[in-house]
Amino acid sequence: MPVDPPGTTSTRDEAEDVRVRPTVLVGLAVVATYAVLITIDDLLPGGSDGEITDPALAFLRTHVLPLTIIAVLLVVFVRRAGWWAPVWHETPRQRVPRWWWAFPAVYLVVIAGNLSQVDWTQALTYLLVVAAGTLLVGFTEELALRGILLTGARGSWSELPAFFLTCLVFGALHTLNLLHGAPLVPTLIQVAVTSFLGAVYYAIRRAAGGLWLAIALHFLADFALYAAGYSDSSNGNPPLWGAMALTLLGVLSIPLIVSVARQARQPR
Repeated sequence: MPVDPPGTTSTRDEAEDVRVRPTVLVGLAVVATYAVLITIDDLLPGGSDGEITDPALAFLRTHVLPLTIIAVLLVVFVRRAGWWAPVWHETPRQRVPRWWWAFPAVYLVVIAGNLSQVDWTQALTYLLVVAAGTLLVGFTEELALRGILLTGARGSWSELPAFFLTCLVFGALHTLNLLHGAPLVPTLIQVAVTSFLGAVYYAIRRAAGGLWLAIALHFLADFALYAAGYSDSSNGNPPLWGAMALTLLGVLSIPLIVSVARQARQPR
């Protein structure tokens, strides 16, 4: 009887557990379904901004309730499709240079800048609801984009186009803010900024070796914006040192693209 070489059995078992082959079309279909569900919820009673006057109840209705359902559906898909390992974890072959840790470190400074604008005397109930809602935003968006879509894209393409796709789709998703009455030009600016932040979250996932740190920082970033009273179409108004940190992330994105391109040329 042939004996498997050391370390190959688990890989073979994981491959046999895959029920849906990871492809870019499957990943895009999941993200499109995510967008459709968000759109449908916006059209339901209480889904539009201003329909519920109490801020805590409004955020509970527009964020916590629908995103809880979407989060469950995403987790069920990942489980049923057999994508659990590649969605949540990077493989040893996907390790990146240590300097990529600059992205979460610098992004924390950006987040701290926006957190410094929060009025912490607001009602505790409201802050807790915002925390729950933004945690679900970070969880669902990272799971859908840097989890499912990235896994699907990697099944069809090399790393560089997979990277760009997740960034562009992440930005495009935020055009849904137009359904909430957000102005066109600020929304387009946010789409561009969000696409850039998609690169930051991608780098955080790759540096940490998994999705959880990206989820945590995404949650903190959105919580800071909402708790500070900014709208869906705003990117905040951080102090100078926070804005400088955001600029530094923009500078770091250039060597990031070069690094991803080099990895894409390596044998898969």
